[in-house]
Amino acid sequence: MASVRKGDPLMARSGTEGRGVLEGAFALMEVLAHGDEVGLTRLAADADLPKATAHRLLGQLVALGAVQSVSGRYRLGPRTFRLGQAWHPARALRAASARPLRELAAAGGGRTSVSLTVPEAGHALVVGSTRSEVDDVFALHPGVVLPPGSAAGLVLAASAPEAGPAQGWSRAAWSREAARAREQGMAFQYGQCVSALSCVAAPVFSDAGQVVAAVAATSLDGRQIALLGEAAVRTAAMVSANLSRLPAHAARPRREGVPAQGAAGRAAPHAVMARRH
Repeated sequence: MASVRKGDPLMARSGTEGRGVLEGAFALMEVLAHGDEVGLTRLAADADLPKATAHRLLGQLVALGAVQSVSGRYRLGPRTFRLGQAWHPARALRAASARPLRELAAAGGGRTSVSLTVPEAGHALVVGSTRSEVDDVFALHPGVVLPPGSAAGLVLAASAPEAGPAQGWSRAAWSREAARAREQGMAFQYGQCVSALSCVAAPVFSDAGQVVAAVAATSLDGRQIALLGEAAVRTAAMVSANLSRLPAHAARPRREGVPAQGAAGRAAPHAVMARRH
């Protein structure tokens, strides 16, 4: 992808030239995934790369179409977008959730961001969303990893009894919240993850009763979120039903070595979290 000079810190950190270049390129793309357009100085700092190395790698990424350069600022390019659209299970889940997410967003009066989140390597990863004023505070676009302790992350973790507490939570407090989420079939959070935001999430089930995703509504108004719980549960149930009707729906296989937190539940045929239709 790019040449690395002898003594380059990127090469020294990785131990091999090829691995170092890829590691640096992905570090830059991870930073770009969390912002619209970013300048070189901030990109290099956030990716923990020397500015010259970041500039060299960005040039290669731009040439490949993975990154775009606009007036000295950078953003992810169309090639990265195309590759991301092919990731499973997002493709099937996006198809199953497209209309239900729009309807839930409409129920929020256009002031609510609605997202679909899946467990990925111990994190809650957004794979589908609608836009609203919430994006000015926290951009819930596909590819974003939610902060620890989010309502969606809690729903995903609550389906696995062995899941440990999210970062910043005591085991006792996390266990209480998980038990409440299992009992209610939904989870609420008011300002714990991002101080200005409140959210509610409900589980999406596979045919086997596994929790494979979470539908969440996020708003700047906590009072609005308090009224959207049952609507979120109905939306998640619609996504579950749509998913079961797809020819090859994505009930995620459990990956070896994936941490329990954020992993899909394994309780089939009896789901750990109650299905509500």
